[in-house]
Amino acid sequence: MKLYDQKHIQDFYNAYAEQETQRWEKSSIEKVKLAVHRHHLRNHLEVGDRILELGAGTGMFTQTLVEYSEDVIVTDLSPVQLELNQQRAQRDKYYHKVKEWKIADICDLSDWADHTFDKIVCYGGPLSYVFDEKITALNEMKRVLKPGGILLFSVMNLWGTVHEYLFKIMMVTTPEDNEKVLKTGNLHPSSYTPSDHHCHMFRVQELREDLQQVGFEVKVLSASNCLSAARAAELEELQKNEAAWNYFLEMEIRACQSAGMLESGTHLIAVVQKPLI
Repeated sequence: MKLYDQKHIQDFYNAYAEQETQRWEKSSIEKVKLAVHRHHLRNHLEVGDRILELGAGTGMFTQTLVEYSEDVIVTDLSPVQLELNQQRAQRDKYYHKVKEWKIADICDLSDWADHTFDKIVCYGGPLSYVFDEKITALNEMKRVLKPGGILLFSVMNLWGTVHEYLFKIMMVTTPEDNEKVLKTGNLHPSSYTPSDHHCHMFRVQELREDLQQVGFEVKVLSASNCLSAARAAELEELQKNEAAWNYFLEMEIRACQSAGMLESGTHLIAVVQKPLI
């Protein structure tokens, strides 16, 4: 049974619309996740990079990419998300820095030749939606990267999601249904019928094995959050003190990369490199 259903994902994000922006802004915990993702962008992007953004959504990360380059191609599977991305670019006056907006599936990048991009950014979990096509997608991203090029991406994390939403999960699922999800990592009718949000949640070892199979060199693995999980009230108070907030974010970024914390966040962030040869 083929699990990746392109139309379902497209329809889901067409309907999701502006909620894609709101999910990054709805709480202090989500703001921490956004900051951790952006930290890795700023650590690895260079001025003048040719950048391909996949699954760009409404542009929460596009606005960071254009700080480094005016050669950015922005893509998404959802035309609604892509339109909202363009509207943000017009509103925030960086429209001219995006070379093109294009509907694209991360499993088929045939519109671009081999060795085209210096950097690819695939944040927010697009790789989690392709299920059994994940190796195809990784190979396509590797193909269009230049030798030595960098891919920055994030995927949904199984144990980190359980960590953050444990009691919500426990209250709406039976142990039998929950075990099906834990076994497969899949929120999908094949394992959990009520779920309309079809996605695959990774374990660290699974992700490492996938990257090794494709031939990427892992430069950074990080959780999207760890110390901040389930601490919304404390974080809201901390934000009132700018120096304390900035110090906390710096500490969170360090903690998220420690081996014991990698599976503690809702997403896993990876920075990987295509070999020079």
